[in-house]
Amino acid sequence: MSRVSTWYDYRAVWAAYPWVLAYAVVVFVVLVLSVIGTIVGGPLVVLFIPALAGIYLHHMLVMKRTD
Repeated sequence: MSRVSTWYDYRAVWAAYPWVLAYAVVVFVVLVLSVIGTIVGGPLVVLFIPALAGIYLHHMLVMKRTD
């Protein structure tokens, strides 16, 4: 699977299921906050592993809907 077709799959799923796009945005924000928490130090650092799990779950949601 090429990168172009993967990007097309993501865009197609986001267009058909807007909640998947909203989920992706939330996961991205949590990831950014956890990285900031890692750099600055603070309680947000505990969100890093859940953010990675959320990214994986988002990928699985997209791949399930492209089949």
